[in-house]
Amino acid sequence: MKKWILIITTIILIGIVGIGVKINSDFNEVAETFHSKHSLKEGDFILISKAISPNKKHKYYEYQLDNGGFGYSRVFWSVIENKKTEFDLEKGLIPDGFKIKGWTNENKLILEKWNPYYEIKKTELKSGMEINGVKITLADY
Repeated sequence: MKKWILIITTIILIGIVGIGVKINSDFNEVAETFHSKHSLKEGDFILISKAISPNKKHKYYEYQLDNGGFGYSRVFWSVIENKKTEFDLEKGLIPDGFKIKGWTNENKLILEKWNPYYEIKKTELKSGMEINGVKITLADY
């Protein structure tokens, strides 16, 4: 009798583990669906603002992504080269905790620190550093 209880318990536990693995893999697929690519060509791209540097070599974008029935994503900022063939915003993403305020006359990107409502990975930036080939300057806030 004890042997049968042990066998049945083992089968039930294996079933529970199998269901857990299946649920976890389904959640990964859902999360991947909402991980949109940061591209100007994406259908879920929503432009808030953009500006070209004074020397016309770079431009920045302030944008959100449309998550369908879940609403809009947080706001993102990205700086890329000002080329007609440049659409990838991911390589110029501004780190969490900073936002773009504009350009200086010397073609430097003005960044401002801010405290987002979501948890961030702390990044230290200093004036004079470069992001995607553009020198930055930090604004006082």
